[in-house]
Amino acid sequence: MLAPKQLPEAYRRWNIEHGAPHGRSLPLPWRIFSSLPKKLVTRYRGPFSVQPNNTIRTFEYPWAYHAVSVRPGLEVLEIGGGLGGLQFVLDRAGARVVNVDPGMAASGIGWPCDVETIRILNKLFATNVELRNSAIGQAGLQPQSFDVAISISVLEHLTDQELEDVMIRTFDALRPGGTFVITLDLFLEVEPFTRRKECRYGRNVNVREMIALAPFVLEQGNRNELYGFDEFDAEGILAHLSDYLVGEYPALAQCLLLRKPVDAT
Repeated sequence: MLAPKQLPEAYRRWNIEHGAPHGRSLPLPWRIFSSLPKKLVTRYRGPFSVQPNNTIRTFEYPWAYHAVSVRPGLEVLEIGGGLGGLQFVLDRAGARVVNVDPGMAASGIGWPCDVETIRILNKLFATNVELRNSAIGQAGLQPQSFDVAISISVLEHLTDQELEDVMIRTFDALRPGGTFVITLDLFLEVEPFTRRKECRYGRNVNVREMIALAPFVLEQGNRNELYGFDEFDAEGILAHLSDYLVGEYPALAQCLLLRKPVDAT
């Protein structure tokens, strides 16, 4: 599916509760005192204030959170979480979160993400997120050790080889019946909407080919709105663009949920 312009009420409330997607605004009296300690400000504004991103996260974050069905003890793998706030919210809800992110060592676009920064943020937010500061192939993930994997607008930034590694290794790391919650940017300034192959932030990934890289089953996702499927209708999307949430950077949010079959090993 593509994120709609009209947010569900539950998502709107979730964003208010957690300060998503860009952190809580400071109360007016606080704004007067520019000398307030940075840690105090960050703690108040919340985990989504640390790494701002495109405005389509207004939908992506609450959608992913609800898709995860968080419960205490849930083992969650986040792919390319950077310093994003979702990992800390999941931790505070009782999940055990491992974030695999190479930080500035990533090819293409890298985030300033390192073990020391995550340690500081864990202390600020009273969380225990674990960072594996590497590409997924060097992260030492044990087979069938996670219930859920999450990737929020990361896969469209990867090379073909990196994308294949993520799909195969994530499949292996999930327990049978586990889910892979994915959002991908659908950039409006590259093909199939224009002749350009890439923009400064990435490309439009062929979702059908991506899913075929590992034996996942598409459990949620409208093929009419997922680039690469025969049913995908670029002209129809442009004709109804006002119905979709368009980011501050011109992109839509493709949202899908994959499942590892129960009988998979």
